[in-house]
Amino acid sequence: MNLLYIRAIGRAFFVAVVLAGMLPPSAARATGPSDNDALSLIITYQTAPANRPALRHELAQSTARELARWKHDGRIRQYSLLFNRYADSDNWDAMALLTFATPDDLYRWRTLEQAQPAALSGKALAVTTSIHTTPVDTKRAEALDAKAVNPVYVVIPYKTLVSAGDYEKYADAYVIPQFKGWMDEGVLSSYSLYTSQFPAGRQWTAMVLLQYRDEAALSAREAVVDKVRERLMHNPEWKAISDSKKNVRTEEQVVIADPIAVNQ
Repeated sequence: MNLLYIRAIGRAFFVAVVLAGMLPPSAARATGPSDNDALSLIITYQTAPANRPALRHELAQSTARELARWKHDGRIRQYSLLFNRYADSDNWDAMALLTFATPDDLYRWRTLEQAQPAALSGKALAVTTSIHTTPVDTKRAEALDAKAVNPVYVVIPYKTLVSAGDYEKYADAYVIPQFKGWMDEGVLSSYSLYTSQFPAGRQWTAMVLLQYRDEAALSAREAVVDKVRERLMHNPEWKAISDSKKNVRTEEQVVIADPIAVNQ
């Protein structure tokens, strides 16, 4: 190996080190998950019907404030705090969706859990009867630039019956085109698709979170679904999946929810 070649390698290494030192901390560290592969927690809470008002009040007054502070401090990247519109003993009363920028941020969440389990205050814990925390991956997500003023959320859990890879292919080819169609029709503001990291024994393995613009948009849901599906029938790939009737997933109980606090 000649001397000029060695010197060239040395100069290249020096430049790389200098450039790395000029990068901001977020760029210098190992690349974290992309927006469509982010690490998140979905936490659901149940309370007795008589305590729903108390739980909602405490979530709005305490938990929402803490989530905003943790986001400001960089401990979480995004959060949504939702409340089930209807009393339903077979389902959750409230849900928190927390997204982290890096695995390290998710790891640090454990220190917050030690002081405030599931991000709840003492008063909220006193009226909470059960909590379920599910680590999830954000597989697909899209939001329009315009923010919905009075959004309504539709949360749909599924049990998948195929491999994780096959389910993602199914979602990309069949489910996501429908979501995009609903956006084009002006009723849907955003969608997110999550899959459980540890699905064994869970009540669901995939969850879809749909944000409708407002009540009118939600009321138009069925008509828009039919309209978009009719249009997609002209797409050979989509039509083939629709006609195959392959059993890919089973839909569990749907929840209509209102936002307590959302910061995305």
